[in-house]
Amino acid sequence: MLALYQKYRPTKFSQVAGQEHVIRTLTNAIANKRIGHAYLLTGPRGTGKTTLARIFSKTINCLEPIENKKGSNLRLEPCNKCENCRSIMEGKTLDVVEIDAASHTGVDNIRQLRETVPIPPSLLKYKVYIIDEVHMLSIGAFNALLKTLEEPPKHAIFILATTELHKVPETIISRCQRFDITLLNQKQIVDYLRKIAEKEGVEIEDEALETIALEADGGMRDAQSILGQIISLEDKKVTAKEVNDILGTSSRKIIIDFVKLLTEKKLAKALESIEKLQEEGINLRNFNKSVLSFLRIVLLSKTSDEAGKKSAVSLSEEQLKETKSISKKLSLRDVLELLDLFSRSFSQFKETIIPQLPLELATIKYCSDQELTPKVSIPSPSNPVTIKAPLANNIRKFEKRSTPSPIENKVISKPQIESKTLESAQKKEAPKADTPKTPVLEMPTDLVKRKISLSEVLDNWFGILELIKPENRSIHAFLTNCNPCGVIDETIYIKTRYDFYKDKLSENENKLTVQKTTATILGAVLKIAFVTEKESSNMSFDEEESTDQNHNILHDAMKVLGGKIIKD
Repeated sequence: MLALYQKYRPTKFSQVAGQEHVIRTLTNAIANKRIGHAYLLTGPRGTGKTTLARIFSKTINCLEPIENKKGSNLRLEPCNKCENCRSIMEGKTLDVVEIDAASHTGVDNIRQLRETVPIPPSLLKYKVYIIDEVHMLSIGAFNALLKTLEEPPKHAIFILATTELHKVPETIISRCQRFDITLLNQKQIVDYLRKIAEKEGVEIEDEALETIALEADGGMRDAQSILGQIISLEDKKVTAKEVNDILGTSSRKIIIDFVKLLTEKKLAKALESIEKLQEEGINLRNFNKSVLSFLRIVLLSKTSDEAGKKSAVSLSEEQLKETKSISKKLSLRDVLELLDLFSRSFSQFKETIIPQLPLELATIKYCSDQELTPKVSIPSPSNPVTIKAPLANNIRKFEKRSTPSPIENKVISKPQIESKTLESAQKKEAPKADTPKTPVLEMPTDLVKRKISLSEVLDNWFGILELIKPENRSIHAFLTNCNPCGVIDETIYIKTRYDFYKDKLSENENKLTVQKTTATILGAVLKIAFVTEKESSNMSFDEEESTDQNHNILHDAMKVLGGKIIKD
């Protein structure tokens, strides 16, 4: 028995879900007889790369292509009836060659291919080579392929497909026409699955289809596989509850009820809800994803009536009513905060060993009215065990300063709602034109030069934030959304969520404030560098630091619960 994704694989461009930009370009090239010698299709798995390659190979070789007009564009489709089309569909022709690069990675495989390329096609007009997962080829194989792509015969066309474009050499990419295949949106997947269900004689609820589409993460093949799993139960009427039970997901009512608890900041009940989901065997990562999806609907509803209506089209009247109620109770800032918190918790699921912990942390951070950052206690001479005297003196000196210098008081992003009184006061305090420039912040003089570990930085991170807060609240606000990610030599690297954060925090005065505070707390000579998430992922920290980085979630827990990690 064929899987659904094989049984219902599109055989014409008009049957392909999405990818309109690719189809339009390819069909125009065929209609205008401007066919290239090499194409590169890149995108996530299960989105139609190989399918498009097969349809394209049929269309350029079809004896009686069908002309379809879509708007002002002329679209050519394969007839699927002529001798050429049938031979390609049945896999009987030697003129369309599909190669799985994952199992043919060596240079010898490509050399054998090169030997057959000059041979004219036996039946078709063009000889087509479809190389799937091309990024799996070895360097030697890529070099051999490059020679062929540089001087191909007129009858040969190469179609390369890959899910990891960054592994394909630039020399190969530059010789191909590149097409980016995108993930499908929820509506495209739902509409396609509904047609399959109708052909299979199965009645399935819209909410069930939407749950499948959400689980598929934009991949049509994954969505069809899930639908096939559900249809195999021989149930002619599939409900959303059945799909939720099979996938370990939650109904929309449970999701809306959970967001309502967050809206009302009922912390205890929200935590009970998470624990209940865990006990029932619900996949909490999927639940987190569903919460994010619903919060997106709330966000769009608050910012744009048209976008809100489109995003909420799948909601029932009762659900739409509850969504509007939630939207009215939450400010735009609240919605953005919730999206940020649950986006972070979603990314933490791959690191945690306690399934419910990421959700619980996000819930506590939003619902708790308490100050979550633990206060920094100033060491005293009577407590020499926990902290060395020089470090205690450094902290005292730091906190005794009553008036920050103009440089230290500089804000990163000036608030738009400052009162005129405050602006006037600032103007009075501004130095005159002939006043010499305030010297750069000075580092403490009694620091020691020693090796610093990421674990030590993370253990003291919230204390560092607490000391920065009275010095510069703007820097403090930015740093609460940043995390130390590694240490190389004497430089501590801090990962920022946005490029804007990096640019502002990297300004000389702001960076010096962070550097001085951190050095004061740690009592060590150090430097500070800010990097984006993408930059940090490309950096090589030593093994110890990498291990520490994987346990940042424990430090989040420490922040919420006000504790201290004494053993990892």
